[in-house]
Amino acid sequence: MKGLMLKDLYSIRITQKTYIIFFLFLCVFGYIMKSPNYVGTMCIVVFLTCVLSLFNTDQYYNWDTYAAALPLSKKIVVRARYLLIIVMTLALALFTAVMTGATAALLGMPVVEQVISSVSACMIIPIYSGIIIPVIYKLGVERGRVIFMMLFLIPFLVSMLFKDLIQGTVAESELIFLLQTPNGQLIAAGAIFVVSILVLAVSYLISIKIYSNKEF
Repeated sequence: MKGLMLKDLYSIRITQKTYIIFFLFLCVFGYIMKSPNYVGTMCIVVFLTCVLSLFNTDQYYNWDTYAAALPLSKKIVVRARYLLIIVMTLALALFTAVMTGATAALLGMPVVEQVISSVSACMIIPIYSGIIIPVIYKLGVERGRVIFMMLFLIPFLVSMLFKDLIQGTVAESELIFLLQTPNGQLIAAGAIFVVSILVLAVSYLISIKIYSNKEF
């Protein structure tokens, strides 16, 4: 399994310098925009694009056909991909916490609140990954890319609709107050974390079932 994870990491390392330069650019841009959370938000987009790129690379080199000839069960192949998602999410959360905290400190903004908000946003990664991975296993990379784009559009539309529904109501003021306090942010972060674990667990089981039934 370690070898499978390293295979993906080596694939990512090809564009490592590009990612590093881009992340540094985001940090500078976040400072100019006076928005520490901008770094975390854009890192999520880059990360999910990277996940899609891994599947695209596998398809280009016919990795699944090669893996079928190896003494590896299909369950292990799927498990390695999910473990990589978890490890990379934790690494990105740490990176985001450091960069967001540094940016917030330079801007004289509350460091703890900004860090909690950014790390909470990183917990969305397992949710998105948990949705898109089974879709790619079932429909392939090309159709999965369409779903991938929809995953960014749908939450935006839902949030806008929700905002219109509660605008001017007591619920809006209470929600704003809750998210502006450290305790409220911790509650929201905990809720997102629990949801991400559940989504990833269910997604893992679905992916194993789909991948196990495929013939290469």
